[in-house]
Amino acid sequence: MSEPAAATRGKRRLRLSRAAWQQLSHRIDASSHFPWSKRFSYGLAGIGYSALFRIQHASHEDRIKATEPLPPIFLLGFWRSGTTLLHELFCCDPRFGFPSTYACLNPSHFLLTEAWQRRQSQPLARRPMDDMRYSWSSPQEDEFALLAMGARSPYEALLFPSLMREARALLDLGNLPREQQERWSETFQYFLRLLTIQQPKRMVLKSPPHGFRLPSLIRLFPRAGYVIIERNPYEIFASNLTLWKTLLDLYSLEQVSQPEIEAFVLAAYRLHEEILGEAMRHREAPSIAHVRFEHLVDQPVLEMERLYSELDLGDFARVRPRLEEYVARVAGHKRNSFRISPAQKERVDAAWGEWIQKKGYGLSDQYVTVA
Repeated sequence: MSEPAAATRGKRRLRLSRAAWQQLSHRIDASSHFPWSKRFSYGLAGIGYSALFRIQHASHEDRIKATEPLPPIFLLGFWRSGTTLLHELFCCDPRFGFPSTYACLNPSHFLLTEAWQRRQSQPLARRPMDDMRYSWSSPQEDEFALLAMGARSPYEALLFPSLMREARALLDLGNLPREQQERWSETFQYFLRLLTIQQPKRMVLKSPPHGFRLPSLIRLFPRAGYVIIERNPYEIFASNLTLWKTLLDLYSLEQVSQPEIEAFVLAAYRLHEEILGEAMRHREAPSIAHVRFEHLVDQPVLEMERLYSELDLGDFARVRPRLEEYVARVAGHKRNSFRISPAQKERVDAAWGEWIQKKGYGLSDQYVTVA
């Protein structure tokens, strides 16, 4: 969830279009006072990115209008539930396309410049929240592109964490005004067309915020495939505290406290599970498969074979060697261990106990200790 770079060197800047920056900054001006230098730098950069958007669109206008993307495969799960691993595994299959880190962080010009960028050296970086290795060519969350293009996104809170205080307003697409929902849909489908021009394949997309949008996604893409991944909620809680602190340290233009981050994570997980549950009860039978992170880590090839079968994704034998090669390459990666306080465990139990019990999870001393 960040761009390749050396260890943190001060704040990083998201590559927002002028419209995206104006929309966001106007929404928070009344309650937040951030430096004029940041206003100027984001505003000036936004003019440049918007100009590049127009050039990219004009260069590919006919193809954009004519392109009909195939039904995507959506990988859904709360932050830190294992969506990155799942995405990497699916992207071993050359029959599928995916948005790269470069495309997601540079949606204004990736059709014009990514081919050149791929010819340059591709040094690997490590994600600051979990030490996983990645590069500009690695699969990435399309959410960063949507934010940069001006669609409403939970990642607005990366810049202005005061927005986290109203979790539903930030996360629930269905709670937004109709015109903003339509804007999101148009932006998402436009980016999907850009990706399809670059890679005329079926796209595999992962973005934790998409779980909050499952009802809308089913309406937009009834023929898509969906995979929902879940993980021990105690691990999710502890890992999210690290994730959000890391990202906010990198991007935030406001101060935020640890209790505010914790309150957001607790509220967001509840909302995520409520929306998924409601969508599952009322869906019109799209292809939806489920997987547990723990099973995926223990037996990745077998779990992927099962998912291919449930989603009718074609001949698994063709991709098995690539999956086995990937699994061997990342075999040395170690999962993070976390520590939470007794008071934090009590708050998790109170807020998430229903889902912890329903999913059959308990506290695992191997990865989360209470002290």
